[in-house]
Amino acid sequence: MTTKTAGTLQGIILILPITLTVMGAVLLAPIMPKLMDAFGHIDGANYLVPMLISIPALCIAIGAPFAGWLADNIGRRRLLIWSMGLYSLCGLLPLIIDSYWPLLISRIGVGLCEAIVITCSTTLIGDFFTGDQRDKWLGSQAAMASLSAMCLFPLAGFLGSQYGWKGPFAIYGIALIMMAGVIFFTWEIGKKEGHKHDLADHSANNNAPSVFPWSHMLKVCGFTLVGGVMFYILQFQLSTALATFDINDPGKAGLMLAIASIGVPVGAIAYRYAHHHLSIRYLIMLEFGILALGFFGMSQSTTPEMLIVTGFINQFGAGLLLPTMLTWAVSKLEFTVRGRGTGMWQSTFAVGQFASTISFAFVLGQVGEGQFLQAFQTFAVVALVMCFITIFFVQNSRVQSVDGVSSH
Repeated sequence: MTTKTAGTLQGIILILPITLTVMGAVLLAPIMPKLMDAFGHIDGANYLVPMLISIPALCIAIGAPFAGWLADNIGRRRLLIWSMGLYSLCGLLPLIIDSYWPLLISRIGVGLCEAIVITCSTTLIGDFFTGDQRDKWLGSQAAMASLSAMCLFPLAGFLGSQYGWKGPFAIYGIALIMMAGVIFFTWEIGKKEGHKHDLADHSANNNAPSVFPWSHMLKVCGFTLVGGVMFYILQFQLSTALATFDINDPGKAGLMLAIASIGVPVGAIAYRYAHHHLSIRYLIMLEFGILALGFFGMSQSTTPEMLIVTGFINQFGAGLLLPTMLTWAVSKLEFTVRGRGTGMWQSTFAVGQFASTISFAFVLGQVGEGQFLQAFQTFAVVALVMCFITIFFVQNSRVQSVDGVSSH
């Protein structure tokens, strides 16, 4: 029997689903005013309407660990296919919904499906690829997320302006096309085939069951939580910070945010080359150092142009950090526990997204309301502290994958 070998086509098919998780927030952000017009009459609209954007991320934080457990027990590919189909259904439902509560329920459905999609697609990348190829596609996944956000935001705005608040929800139909790609161009990796990679590692034990690497994952998730908070600071706060320079036009602020956010895919692409030359310790130190430099530059900005340039530097560091954390996590996960570990990591990163606004609000309360630039300086200090913490808690070695191939 000939063993199938994954190639570029499978890599592309498996990184595309990351765009579905991006849609959760990006498609609704441009139409928030229209959503307020449509549902502003309900009690608590100021809290309930924005929840339509934030609820999918909360569902990922809660649901990803369970999704990982399911992936390990019933099969990643099968679960991915069903979740993509259900995702499309939940995403398209608002086209025929006119009241708030059914709309919120559909958003919860989208979020739970996102938890499964992101966990299973990432786990399958770990199953299909090893060593440097695995790092390549995990880094490409991060770049794809940022690039898709840049494309979907203006598309959602256009559809919203042409067809009202329901217009952008039609984009959710693209999930059916991606689902077809998974059905026709991927295959389920069985436990026997998955164990071949694990047993190639000199540390693997033929007679011992796979043990979940709690120590490794707790360490990675600790760094990921801080990194997740910092990853979203600029994306959530830049438009407000620009208002300190009297830039209040949403269109102009959105364009400037898009320019700064280009740093994320650039950083993710740079990771594909940087990880060949630096150990995991120095790579993480470099990334938090770049984040610190970006935050400090933002805090010292005297013009909006300077804020955008230093914001780009910050996002470049964020783009480097995301694939580093993910590949570091996956590197020690054997086949039978890879879904659970990936779900745990995805959940942690989602918690970081949720905690980002809370953390910034707390810091802002300490430095003074309206002192947005000074708040950035506080996060620069935190990033520098993380550089020193890395020295003591991260080994100065290259990440060794469970397949025995050096990832770095």
